[in-house]
Amino acid sequence: MIVNWVHYTIPKVSFVLSFISNPLFIYLIYTNKNILFGSYRYLLAFFAIFNLLASVADLLVPVISQYGEYPLSYRCSFIYGTYGILNVHFVFRYLTLRNNNIINEYFMPYGLVISVAFVIFHMTIWGMIDFHCLHSAPEMRDYIRTPFKELLNQDIDGINFVAGLFSETTPWIVERSWAGILLLTAIAMYSITLYFVLGYKIVTGLNIESITMSKQTAQMQKQLFKALAIQTIIPVCVSFIPCTLSFYGAALRWDFMNWVYWASAAALSMFPFLDPMAIIFFLPALRRRIRVPIRKKRHEVGK
Repeated sequence: MIVNWVHYTIPKVSFVLSFISNPLFIYLIYTNKNILFGSYRYLLAFFAIFNLLASVADLLVPVISQYGEYPLSYRCSFIYGTYGILNVHFVFRYLTLRNNNIINEYFMPYGLVISVAFVIFHMTIWGMIDFHCLHSAPEMRDYIRTPFKELLNQDIDGINFVAGLFSETTPWIVERSWAGILLLTAIAMYSITLYFVLGYKIVTGLNIESITMSKQTAQMQKQLFKALAIQTIIPVCVSFIPCTLSFYGAALRWDFMNWVYWASAAALSMFPFLDPMAIIFFLPALRRRIRVPIRKKRHEVGK
């Protein structure tokens, strides 16, 4: 069943692009000799693998399934998994400046195992909130049946979804809907607050430590932090803001045009591709390795 061309096409395009950009990114960070990533390359590789899994889930986990909303909640949990990975990245960069010995001695394998478990925990929390607070009910299907049919020419009874209903229904559905969006907002804000706090400490630490660092090391640390900042901006723009608009638009009866929801779905699907490309672009050593083969090919063609 095709709900609309955006939801049908974008995940497939993102899947292909993601399976090009992320393996390329892993290859670049493991073969690059100009930047000594150290243990940080394991976190970057973990992020790339996570992106691949997110693309697979977005493409293969259907909105129509005999298992109900369990697969859909799992699919949605990748949203908060991204936040968890960024939390780990900020902690790693902060510890690198404050006490690099901890990273060197304990990150492999203990730190990486804890990081993976931490991300899985984040995904589990988000998935549980989606499933228990925002699962569909007959009253919800009846409420949106007519507009869904008019807008998309589809029958809502054949589709699994998680959503909130905030009026014209039973008090229990209203209460659990508000509980769901408030809990999701709270845990997302916890991560974003952590980004700002640790980001400020990292910037301050870089300004202080750059006095004693070599010029090359200080420049590398600043480039890595800029790349991390871009990694953070992307999910805020393609995940947090679209989700927040969708949540509170329904709760507070803000009437957004359809293209807002279509753009939100497209943005969420494209994140696994955009994330590694942003890092490659903002790290000159990686960017140059992409540009050199292209220049050589152009030169050979011109001969």
